[in-house]
Amino acid sequence: MSQERLARTAGIDRSYLAGLERQSKNPTIDVLDRISEALGVHPSDLFVEPSSCADILKTSPPRPKRPRLPRKKG
Repeated sequence: MSQERLARTAGIDRSYLAGLERQSKNPTIDVLDRISEALGVHPSDLFVEPSSCADILKTSPPRPKRPRLPRKKG
């Protein structure tokens, strides 16, 4: 999945996502939840070491869809 598609699916700005990848930005719990939902993984999977992450992602059950809360403006 491209960075742009992930950002769009998660409802965050692509440059902010790039900052997360570079570790120059710190995500909120809400952002981590939206990213994990967009990737179809459990939020805890985002904290797994990369070497073992591939195996976990292949076996993780899909997360159930849940209604999205409206985002606050401003």
